[in-house]
Amino acid sequence: MPALYAGKRVGKPLMRGHTYNAMFNGKLVWPLDRDTVVSIRITDDKGRTLPKSLAVNGTLKLGAKATYADGHVGDLLTTNDVTFTSRDTSTATISGNTLTWRHGGTILVTATVNGFTSAAVSISAAYAPESIKVTDDSGKPIDNITLRVGESKNLKVTILPDAASQEYTASIKDVSLASVRQQ
Repeated sequence: MPALYAGKRVGKPLMRGHTYNAMFNGKLVWPLDRDTVVSIRITDDKGRTLPKSLAVNGTLKLGAKATYADGHVGDLLTTNDVTFTSRDTSTATISGNTLTWRHGGTILVTATVNGFTSAAVSISAAYAPESIKVTDDSGKPIDNITLRVGESKNLKVTILPDAASQEYTASIKDVSLASVRQQ
């Protein structure tokens, strides 16, 4: 909180290198070093380093550790005295300390302790496959296919959205009728 004197902002009063404090309405005008947050490290709820990426549609419990001006590191905060914020609520939301993904993408998360907001931490999640598009060599969509004995057809399979993993395994139920070769 800034201190004002005659309507102008003034810095902390220093005398011979020592900061002197003042009281206003029973409260200290300048917070003490032991109460002044200078940095925040966002962790999981156990105090471990956050993963850089998560599984599709996952959740993550967050925690934060604040470092204070006097050099001490505070206790792990998960819900009390800390507020977590997602910078992109269309990708992921935060309720309390639980981060919940809406869909794949990358988000920025911040934590606020005693009015100090941390630097943003980037976390990403893979996109969930939503549908499959099958086309022939010419790009024409294939809904069904009928082949005669000895005929073959090359098909292209695309997982949508394009940002989702394109890995798949082609199979056929009755291998006595046909075979599938995946390239």
